[in-house]
Amino acid sequence: MYYPDSVIDEVRSRNDIVSVIGQYVALKRAGSGYQGLCPFHSEKTPSFHVTPSRQIYKCFGCQKGGNVFTFVMEYENVSFPEALRILADRVGYELPKQEESSYGAELRTKKERMLALYKEAAEYYYRKLRSDAGKYGKEYLTERKLTAETMRQFGLGYSDGKLYAELKGRYDDTFLRESGLFTFRENGGAGDKFFNRVMFPIFDNSGKVIAFGGRVMGDAKPKYLNSPESLIFNKSRNLYHLNQARRTRRGYLILCEGYMDVISLTQAGFDNAVATLGTALTEQQAQILARYTKDIVLTYDSDGAGQTAINRAIPILYQAGIRARVVDMSPYKDPDEFIKNLGAEEYEKRIREARSSYRFEMEYLKSQFGDITSTDNTDGAKAFHDAAARWMIRYEDELERETYMKAFCKDYGVSYQAFVKRVNQLGAEESGRRAAEAARAEQEAARSAEVLDGDGEVYETPNGRNTKRDDILNTQDYLVTILGNLPRARRVIRKYLTVDDFTGSVYQEVVRRCYALPDNEPVDVATLVSRFETAAEQRLAADMLSDEMAIRTGDVSKAVEDAVMKIHKRRTEDRIAKAKEENDVKEASRLIRESRKETETLRMRLRAEVY
Repeated sequence: MYYPDSVIDEVRSRNDIVSVIGQYVALKRAGSGYQGLCPFHSEKTPSFHVTPSRQIYKCFGCQKGGNVFTFVMEYENVSFPEALRILADRVGYELPKQEESSYGAELRTKKERMLALYKEAAEYYYRKLRSDAGKYGKEYLTERKLTAETMRQFGLGYSDGKLYAELKGRYDDTFLRESGLFTFRENGGAGDKFFNRVMFPIFDNSGKVIAFGGRVMGDAKPKYLNSPESLIFNKSRNLYHLNQARRTRRGYLILCEGYMDVISLTQAGFDNAVATLGTALTEQQAQILARYTKDIVLTYDSDGAGQTAINRAIPILYQAGIRARVVDMSPYKDPDEFIKNLGAEEYEKRIREARSSYRFEMEYLKSQFGDITSTDNTDGAKAFHDAAARWMIRYEDELERETYMKAFCKDYGVSYQAFVKRVNQLGAEESGRRAAEAARAEQEAARSAEVLDGDGEVYETPNGRNTKRDDILNTQDYLVTILGNLPRARRVIRKYLTVDDFTGSVYQEVVRRCYALPDNEPVDVATLVSRFETAAEQRLAADMLSDEMAIRTGDVSKAVEDAVMKIHKRRTEDRIAKAKEENDVKEASRLIRESRKETETLRMRLRAEVY
């Protein structure tokens, strides 16, 4: 779908990038910008930077960057038109009605077909559970003390392994393969991915089925099987039952590990329960939860694995600005068992008595070092104190950190002065390490860049690694950076290089738009980046225009001179090569003779330029 530049600019200008990204990422002021933990890869040290003055962002860890459209496209996994609509809706801006591009229409149609397929699958499983074929599935759920109303509310079903046969005549195999609901064998046969399983449909926030979880009847492995990621499903960015739980009036959400825990809690009156989807809590999920609450009650399994998962989840929730509390479910393993044995009233009481994240983490830490009160375990006690001191470092708010340090010293009989000294010492070491990591990340970011194919388009490299880029692409990067950051140099570069001297459609479009500006008018990076529709193109354009490192050091005029000369040399070499390919020996000889003189004349002219 095509929208004029004026519409795109209006939507972008109404959506401040700090405000938009702040809905997904916990940002903190850092100099003239903001920084936080990157939502696109796992990290402990913030390398994600947002620059309000230029309305762009950049992660020096994974290299993702761009403007507000790029972020929404990357985070929500949507196309440019979809990101435009999301941001327009956010600020109440009504987009003009436009005809959709063929690609946009095709993608939208495909998603709609996929959602229709999943809806049909959910209805099929739902019917089967209530038929003779679903007898064992219904018996299992009834034994788990689920009522018929609860089964209906959650849309529970049963897979008899015959869905493929049901749908084969109405969907082609290529589409069914992409859905993730079926398996295709090398001999050409196909069948259901889910067989003899109770089915738990997973809904998005609008109530549409986007995936399934299946619990096997019997001893087959795996016990639980989940849908693979697809065009409509990303397991790291969705949570089970959030579409309903987000409407709760309780003021907090209960985070569980499994589907049955959520269903049992909901049946017992706790309408605010959600669960991760077969994986540990992700940063993206924490950011999504933060949209609806700042208070999470953790009810993971009480076994060792569950307690370890809680310990990992707490700092992720903290970084998202969420206060975590931990429910003690002893003597039972999970919420499902607890509710069945002690009931909803006792569970409500346990929630009121839930331990703070501080209390839980200190007890968890202590359990790793044996009996710290024993005189035979002084090394364990010291290691515990050091681990606790490192835990305190993550709290940047001094008042909050002081509160926890005082509580720790009181709880474990430690000298407050000595403990504060140790925390400060470890904090200084950690700050030095983070600074070194940030410096290395920034250096790496300056060295690395997107790889282009012969047409200048972005493509994936094997194993996700960057291939070393040729010298010309690096030179083009430098020149575009100069065009974007030094308006006075634009006149010089434009005088000696044309758009066609740059290779790659992204480079040429950026250069064309830079050249169209008056000599002294700065480039609006966020606006220019919006002119590209794919996230990869936007990221590449933003990288080119935003690398201010190139103009902060060294002799810029000399660097520009060398860069222009390098492009000129490449242009001449291409012309000579073309003449040789066409067997025009006379033209090739002339170009070789004149190239020396042209090169020297060009260098003298460049050195005479003042900018």
